[in-house]
Amino acid sequence: MFKLNFKKVLAFLFAFILCFGCIDVYADDGGYTIDDYNVNAIYHSNNTIDVKEVIDVNFSSYRHGIYRNIPETMYINRDEKYKLKIQDINVFNDEYDVDYDSGNRVIQIGSEDYTIIGPHTYTLTYTIVIPEDYHSDLDFIYYSVLGNNWNTTISHFNFDIQFEKALTEDEMSNIEVFSGSLGNQSNDLNVTPIITSTSIRGSAYDIGAKQAITLFGELRQGYFVGAKQTTSKIPFIFLGLAVLFGLYSLIRALLLKKTHITPIVNFYPPKDMDPAMVGTIVDESVDQEDLMALIPYWASKGYLTISETEDDLVLTKQENHEPPILKHQKKIYNGLFKTKNSVKLSKLSSKFGKAMDDAKEALNDEFSGDKKLSTIDHGFVTCILAMICMIVCILFNTRYSIVDNLIETILATFSFVLMMVLNYSAAATNVFNKNKLGVLKKVLSAAFILILAYFIYRQCQSILSIVPFEFMMIGIVVVSLPILLCPRFNVVSDYFKSVAPELLGFKDFVEKAEVPQLERLSMENPSYYYDVIPYAMVFGLSEMWTKKFSTIPLAQPDWYDSYYSDPYSSYFYYRMLTRSMYEPIHQNLLDYQTEQMKSTADSMGSSFGGFSGGGAGGGGGGSW
Repeated sequence: MFKLNFKKVLAFLFAFILCFGCIDVYADDGGYTIDDYNVNAIYHSNNTIDVKEVIDVNFSSYRHGIYRNIPETMYINRDEKYKLKIQDINVFNDEYDVDYDSGNRVIQIGSEDYTIIGPHTYTLTYTIVIPEDYHSDLDFIYYSVLGNNWNTTISHFNFDIQFEKALTEDEMSNIEVFSGSLGNQSNDLNVTPIITSTSIRGSAYDIGAKQAITLFGELRQGYFVGAKQTTSKIPFIFLGLAVLFGLYSLIRALLLKKTHITPIVNFYPPKDMDPAMVGTIVDESVDQEDLMALIPYWASKGYLTISETEDDLVLTKQENHEPPILKHQKKIYNGLFKTKNSVKLSKLSSKFGKAMDDAKEALNDEFSGDKKLSTIDHGFVTCILAMICMIVCILFNTRYSIVDNLIETILATFSFVLMMVLNYSAAATNVFNKNKLGVLKKVLSAAFILILAYFIYRQCQSILSIVPFEFMMIGIVVVSLPILLCPRFNVVSDYFKSVAPELLGFKDFVEKAEVPQLERLSMENPSYYYDVIPYAMVFGLSEMWTKKFSTIPLAQPDWYDSYYSDPYSSYFYYRMLTRSMYEPIHQNLLDYQTEQMKSTADSMGSSFGGFSGGGAGGGGGGSW
């Protein structure tokens, strides 16, 4: 029963309300005392309080006036808090300004044009609007008639609270008074309340600084009627949108036919596609390895020779061959040999890094228009919209402040995005890689859903939540299902369907070919190993391809001068590709990218100017 829990947290009520609700926004540095402080209030049946305060202040030094800080937050326990509204503020016979600061409504009373000394009386009125509580079995009053943030003594304090709706005998007996320093659970100020069915009165004398008086009592359910609503339609609206978008995306994904490509057996590389083009088709992405595979491809075609030294690799252009004509090939070829006929890979300049970037762009352009590899179905867009709506629902699923749901919102965003990254891959990737990690991706996705569900459950169990946990889980599941199926939203083009069968058949052969069959092909074409390995590189099968030739005698080609002595084998060539060639080119690209990032940072920095005292933070303050 909630009543038992409510009693258990009763010991913490005073500490929370005073610790978080009252903040020294404008601290005076002394020079005054309060002779008399009177609070008269009417507690309305809609849980609003009309308050009138009369404060007799005695200034011992010249001051402009006083501040009155009224907290706009009421804490019951860690998971239960309420956003209050302080309105209809008025100060009689004195100038005043009203402002917000650190969760407080701040009333600055006095004038900048003159100061006062000696006695002065301040009279102010305001209304506290308390929202509807979160409990279904009781209502309650929780009212600090004197806050703990006065930093001076109060000779006499008096309060008179009138109830618009009468209290029952049980309710009168339930009312307790806490007084004293912050977090006190007793009545140290010896406040003796006079409680009737329509009022509570009390007083205290010789109150020190930082002392408070708080009233608390349980009331019957339905005592307050017409209180400000704490629920919101926003999370329900976005939950509904998330479910609608999610269901549409799920239906759309199920209706889209999964691409099935039937391999056409092929023993030889395609004549009209270099390995960089094949690598782009395989995963719909231009990778570094795709472009580097052009070097052994050109060597086997006679465009260049490769000489291996102890610590370097030398590429030499063959003058009796015409340079490549495709744009992406020309970018890299000219990046290597534009100014000289021979180049050491360890001496490549940043211009080669730029050539690689330009080649990527050119290759992307190659597969556009009629040769575009795929299109994204609009179901992918609605899937993202469902994800966004669910995130917004989680963010606003609180009766108090969206800050309370930031952890759950961040986790939801991370989970959905990571699920999308794990599960979304190009249709070509599924075709050529057989989705080998599909099961692992689904398991990880399920784990993310469970972790997210736990955090949502923890939040929904808190009294701050608006949407029940069951409805939240329906939304999360409906949004997650199309994410798991999102590869289907990548619809391959007719061009892809026309070239994929032969390429897939060739890849299957490279992966599954038996040694006797390779021996026969090598006898027919002694350069067969060298012609195929650039394509094996972009398939990710170069090591497997080399192992199959470990027992097959290979002649060292005249365009390759190995550093190692006889007996020559396929491993010498493979080692050259993976170490002597890959490492210096990879390092060159890293250096180029670092240089580009530094150049960008320098250009950004030059457009800004700093000065002492600038930047985030800082500020200051003083007394009134």
